[in-house]
Amino acid sequence: MNEPTLSRLIVDREPEWLRVKNNVSLALMGTMETRLATMPGGKDGDASKLMRKELEGRISKIRDKMFEMSKYNIQVNGQKYEDYLEATEGFDETLDRTIWGLQTERVQWETKMADKRKTLPESIFSVEEDLQMRRTHSEWYPDEEDEKEEEQSLQKQIPPPERHEEVKDTFKTVIDNLAEVAKSAPIQLQRAQRAQTVREEISSLPP
Repeated sequence: MNEPTLSRLIVDREPEWLRVKNNVSLALMGTMETRLATMPGGKDGDASKLMRKELEGRISKIRDKMFEMSKYNIQVNGQKYEDYLEATEGFDETLDRTIWGLQTERVQWETKMADKRKTLPESIFSVEEDLQMRRTHSEWYPDEEDEKEEEQSLQKQIPPPERHEEVKDTFKTVIDNLAEVAKSAPIQLQRAQRAQTVREEISSLPP
């Protein structure tokens, strides 16, 4: 003999059922807080804080399992609730646009970085070579025999430009800084690539 089919609980509109679910969740959390308040130190004590995290996880699992089972015993708007959920599951156009936008941005970024990987080392080398040439031409090396005589003569006849030593020190600092930038450029490029990889992994996560 076949077992009788249980009648489903009739709900006119889904918001009514969602309100019931919310009230149940609030009741569960309220009961948990009441129990925690009886522990040593009260609900804000160390024992309660330690226990709360564990209880919240377990209660959430029980609540979700309970709601999952209950949907097969509910009828919403004249339909079985599981069929109603499937029929009303809408297409998230905003999310779809966001995904396509991120995909386009990723392709553009990869193309740009590929071009930089091709041209950046050559550009840095050219800058270093040019700066080295300028630095070499800017330095003066007098003959050893005439060094003292020429130095005294030049000091008398042609005084050095204003702030000459300051300019030389500044130029040397600029060259040293550019050399440091050239050394750190590959590291910065690797960091940018790792950041892009993390971004791709995040964007691929399910909503």
